[in-house]
Amino acid sequence: MPESSIILNDLNKVFIPCRTVLEMEALTSLFLEYYSYDLIKEIPKSQPSSHKIMEIFRILECKPLERIIEYFIDVVVHKLKPIVMYARDHQDRFRMGNVAAYTKTRVCLYLALHRLKLKFLIIKHFMTVFKDNKFSLNLPVEQEGLGAHAFMASFYKDYTHKNKMNLRLMLSTKRVSERVNKLIDLKDIVTNEDIIYAITFKKFLDDKNRIKFIMREIKASVFVCKVMFAQMDVYNPFTLAKEIMIDAEEIMLSQDFIPTLIPAISNCYLVNNPAQLEDLFQAFEFMMTRVLEGINYAIEIASGGQIILDLEGTIYSSGNIFDI
Repeated sequence: MPESSIILNDLNKVFIPCRTVLEMEALTSLFLEYYSYDLIKEIPKSQPSSHKIMEIFRILECKPLERIIEYFIDVVVHKLKPIVMYARDHQDRFRMGNVAAYTKTRVCLYLALHRLKLKFLIIKHFMTVFKDNKFSLNLPVEQEGLGAHAFMASFYKDYTHKNKMNLRLMLSTKRVSERVNKLIDLKDIVTNEDIIYAITFKKFLDDKNRIKFIMREIKASVFVCKVMFAQMDVYNPFTLAKEIMIDAEEIMLSQDFIPTLIPAISNCYLVNNPAQLEDLFQAFEFMMTRVLEGINYAIEIASGGQIILDLEGTIYSSGNIFDI
């Protein structure tokens, strides 16, 4: 992946200082492997302490993971100030925001929103290429015999590959000599490889669990974003007011979106039904557009209206992951 001044700038000013976002995302994703999202869905509204998060995540006597949560909640989240709005009552407190949109305290929130949007853009990119290719896949020889699993295998492989590339872009990999490396005590440290492994290690899954894995990734990002937004007195950052109120968060997590539409498209691909594929893609594109608009709206709120993105625009560089 070629380096550029833009990537290096994002790396030095955002990705490295806000590494805690990736750590918290990984930790939440691992929690969701064993527990339901419903257990933590409403937690952000209570603006929990770091100790409360540790209790909920069942973390006992594990210093590296405790440090992740303590730093994220007690330092990053604690520094966030309310969004600039009219003064209002909030839980018996009278609060008014008065913060510039680009204040350093919000950079971690921008990164969390960037990660959430990027996950949906990776999914959208795969589906767009599939449609533009007249509903066919460029399968390698070893996958031509997968039959019913060909679509889901390609979809999952593309998502995990691009996600891993993005993580490697954001996590600095300083090279040290073998002698120095042996002197570093990594026993109580969460390394870059630990984070990447925690988020991307699932390789041998059936079709149903591939979808569940991607949904855990999305839910982890939503949770991290909402914990930060709640500290800013914003509890529904993805709800977009148009002709009707559109709750993009509800669509992101809905069983009718990715968990239903992707397998349905896979089945239509298997039986070669272009007409039904067209109908399914209309539904997919409609819901994906609503999701991306909702994330853009959240970014606009977080920045006080100073960051206005195109539908597929990103706050930070994603390297060349969409060119591969």
